[in-house]
Amino acid sequence: MAGPPTFIELTREEQALELRSYLRSIGATLQEKATDNIEEDMKEIISKCDACLKTDLSNADIESFLCSIVSVIIGIGAVDVESNLVTAFSQILSKHEEERFSNTILKTLWLLHGTVDPKLPARFQLYSDIIDVAKRNKQLLLVYTGIDSLNKSLLRQLHSALIENEHSELAAEVMIELLRNYTADDGKQAKDDAKRCIISAIADPKTFLFEPLLSLTPVISLQNSPLHELLVIFVSGNLTNYLDFYKGHKDLIKSLALDHQANIHKMKLLTVMSLTEDSSIITFETIQQQVQISAEQVEPFLLELFGTKFVRGRMDQAAKKVNISSTMYRTFSKQRWQMLRNSFFSWRSCLSVIEEGMKTVVSNSQTSI
Repeated sequence: MAGPPTFIELTREEQALELRSYLRSIGATLQEKATDNIEEDMKEIISKCDACLKTDLSNADIESFLCSIVSVIIGIGAVDVESNLVTAFSQILSKHEEERFSNTILKTLWLLHGTVDPKLPARFQLYSDIIDVAKRNKQLLLVYTGIDSLNKSLLRQLHSALIENEHSELAAEVMIELLRNYTADDGKQAKDDAKRCIISAIADPKTFLFEPLLSLTPVISLQNSPLHELLVIFVSGNLTNYLDFYKGHKDLIKSLALDHQANIHKMKLLTVMSLTEDSSIITFETIQQQVQISAEQVEPFLLELFGTKFVRGRMDQAAKKVNISSTMYRTFSKQRWQMLRNSFFSWRSCLSVIEEGMKTVVSNSQTSI
């Protein structure tokens, strides 16, 4: 009997053919020829992968064969395809309870867990299967590295699932909570999650408040990088700042899979939001100049701005101006906190005066009775 297949510069399809041939050689009931679809081919191979656990193969040979399957699964296609294959593979192996194979199965699944993309939805089910195997094998301490690590894994998977289901606002909350769990001692994974968070926020058409990201430890670790510079522009910059940045970083925007035109559109909205922070009346001409649009585009643009609910106001078409009633501050400086504090104290004083006035009215009415 030939040993487990060893792949040396083979295509994924050729690797699958080797796996199929090996399974047939150890007694698995598989068609000799593979299908034209690699995903369907691997689905069938995985469905019979436990055939190696029903032979007199050595643990080393079994582990080698199972790890060969892992190498083909990783990055095989779309996220849902890879997730389905990972889940099918882990479910078949985790259900095999013969004690002599427990260590081999645990090592294989743990290798798969450490190799798949952390954002893969199937990773949660995979970890659950690993826990079952480790419990039977009394090896839980090998796969449990602490509650912080587990929380981060779950939050990362939840973020991915929310993004996939187009719940962008909830996804942003989850990612920020994930980043809060990191400390200055965390390394590459923290930076990767910070990058993912920044990119998701910029790409999300519903996100306009970016300042909270700046205080997160993993984001701070990205200071002096072009991505952090881009974030700062979305925090407090204007359209001109973004266009200047883009001139020198076109490749970066492309590599991040960010839509340049969508970025421009969001920056136009953010630019006018900044204008409304310091002025209750803004002319159409000012808006036209600041966001580089034609006179005919001003009114539709303002309607879209009001649609975000972050700016409220009323257009005066005759006077060619807009009256702002309220706005969301893109950044909240110490000076603005002081202004807010003063407003609350003034409000409290007014209430005290009203309270004393009401007491006097009540007292006078009771005296007259």
